[in-house]
Amino acid sequence: MSLIVWRISHKKQINSVFKPEASSCSGGRWNSKGTSLIYTSATLSLATLEALVSMEIENFGNIFVSIGVKIPDNFPIKQVDENLLPHNWRDTSPPAVLASIGDKWLTAKTTAVLKVPSAIIPQEYNYLINPLHPDFERISIYPPQSFTLDRNLKNIEKKLLTESYKVVLNKY
Repeated sequence: MSLIVWRISHKKQINSVFKPEASSCSGGRWNSKGTSLIYTSATLSLATLEALVSMEIENFGNIFVSIGVKIPDNFPIKQVDENLLPHNWRDTSPPAVLASIGDKWLTAKTTAVLKVPSAIIPQEYNYLINPLHPDFERISIYPPQSFTLDRNLKNIEKKLLTESYKVVLNKY
């Protein structure tokens, strides 16, 4: 059975998000700046969380799209063993060894897809795609779909802060 992974992208970037030059502009947890790597997630909800950690919920209006990516049956996927990662791999400022792992995988070109644990929810996975790999052309990219979040999500941070504040006050 084919695997569908997801990407949340700004509407302005939909024509370039899967192009090598666009993905090399900035580094990430699993790659250095200047290396082409496309980040996708196993589920649309995880892709949403991955996008939310880098922006304010208020900015997450009707300017984003969700893009499904189909990885074919029997497509080779390499997986990073979480047990071999440093204890601080989930830190907000990730250790440089993670980018080194991704960069080495990109250079080796053993597979077009690398499965890595999510730093947000380590029991779930992100799928990193090498747009320069010869097998990249076998991956199908679905048309972008309009994507908006429920307005109630805007209150989550406020509610969490309020509840945390109440817990602290109740201790004293």
